[in-house]
Amino acid sequence: MKERTDSRYSVLIVSSSEQFNITVKKVLPDRRFDVIEIRKSASSARRELLVREYDLVVVNAPLTDGMGNEFVMDVVEKHSSGVILAVPTEVYASVNDHLIEYGVMTLPKPLKLAELERMIRLSIALNDRLRKVHVKLRTLNEKMEELKIVSRAKIVLVERGMSEAEAHDYIIREAMNKGLTKKQVAEDIVDD
Repeated sequence: MKERTDSRYSVLIVSSSEQFNITVKKVLPDRRFDVIEIRKSASSARRELLVREYDLVVVNAPLTDGMGNEFVMDVVEKHSSGVILAVPTEVYASVNDHLIEYGVMTLPKPLKLAELERMIRLSIALNDRLRKVHVKLRTLNEKMEELKIVSRAKIVLVERGMSEAEAHDYIIREAMNKGLTKKQVAEDIVDD
């Protein structure tokens, strides 16, 4: 199976440790991340997330303004970003047990590069799947909207004396003759 390399991603690294930031940048897949932003605190990261959505948020706990758990929960609740949280080994088990149910990937510190890289790649794969689902959902919503308006147009035409089959054929014929979609023809019928 061919690997997807056409998608570009964005990452927000939330950490006050320069060494952690360098480590995360080092394991990001080559040429896959075109936006890499770093913030040192949860409050500055929250402000950044108001401006832009990120595909991935990597957090190094503790932060300068708290452990980071509340910030991570805010990200999970308000954004569709993948979230990776690195925590001290002594609290890893309890933090992981709590946050795993929310889809947060947790890592103990000191970091193992292979494990961090695996979680980043997993997050990318999940993000790709989520994008595909969003496209399908948007397509289905558009089709449902078209079906609703075409059904309303058929009702209008039936009230004017056509049978349902004649109304259906009329909408299709008008769409072909005028070079419009069935939805556009139906909207015109309903608006009249």
